[in-house]
Amino acid sequence: MAFKVNIFTAIIVLIVGLYDMAYAFNRRRQPNNKHGITAFMILGIVFTIGGIVLLIMHFL
Repeated sequence: MAFKVNIFTAIIVLIVGLYDMAYAFNRRRQPNNKHGITAFMILGIVFTIGGIVLLIMHFL
């Protein structure tokens, strides 16, 4: 059973995921923020994969 996916929601989820990964990537050289970097990287990966899946579901 498929459900309708709004393209704007898929794009926003993808942008948020890419932004989280970019934030984690740019903060990795700071010595005092090691634990927050992994959290942002994990969230970025999850949101990016989710955004790609939503885009695929929209176009199918």
